[in-house]
Amino acid sequence: CKAVGPSLCTGKQWYQRRVRGAYSEVLSSQKRAQDDIADVVDSTKHVTVTIIKRPQEALGLSLISSGPGSIIPTVVVSALRPASPAYNTEQLNVGNQVLEINGRSLVGLSFEAIISFVRSLLVNTKIEMLVVPASPVLVIELIRPDLKYPLGFSVKDGHITTLVRGSIGERAGVRVGHRIISINGESTVTLDHDAIAGILLSETGRLVLKTMQSQIFNLMLGMEDADFL
Repeated sequence: CKAVGPSLCTGKQWYQRRVRGAYSEVLSSQKRAQDDIADVVDSTKHVTVTIIKRPQEALGLSLISSGPGSIIPTVVVSALRPASPAYNTEQLNVGNQVLEINGRSLVGLSFEAIISFVRSLLVNTKIEMLVVPASPVLVIELIRPDLKYPLGFSVKDGHITTLVRGSIGERAGVRVGHRIISINGESTVTLDHDAIAGILLSETGRLVLKTMQSQIFNLMLGMEDADFL
């Protein structure tokens, strides 16, 4: 329908066109999330970490997939065992993204292939990792001027489960597989599903979410055990 009002098209078509146009305006005002690809391309932000250990000694770190929302598919440090070789470097932290190990790029490899590769290196006494220092917490700024504009993602028990393409949430950098830990500075860690959903469904204006990967969240709360390498 190319008409400018309901007289030259059906009411439904006119309404849908108006809604799409209004939503486009909302999206244009939405601040875009910073792509993590920028940090990967900028080699000045890379850190080479050297782990010294005994032959067959465990590294003392746990790795997880960077997740479906990550622009650069690789692995992330999810836990460090105190006093371990990885911990003793004092350079690795939870949330760090690992790009290379011993000169081999991990970008694009399956999680299973990466873990198999790391296990094959445990015989070595020296392992070098190229990492991008990053916090496990992601800060997301959403702009919703009116409740009629959906955020474009769904939540279950605080965990983000689905994300609509072209939505406010996608543009802002919301990621599936993350757990919402605060909204506008108020912790949501102890809130139940209804309370978190109620906030998201009722808030307008500027919403600042802090999220982290669900696996890291569960590890920090002792709800899961780390699979240390």
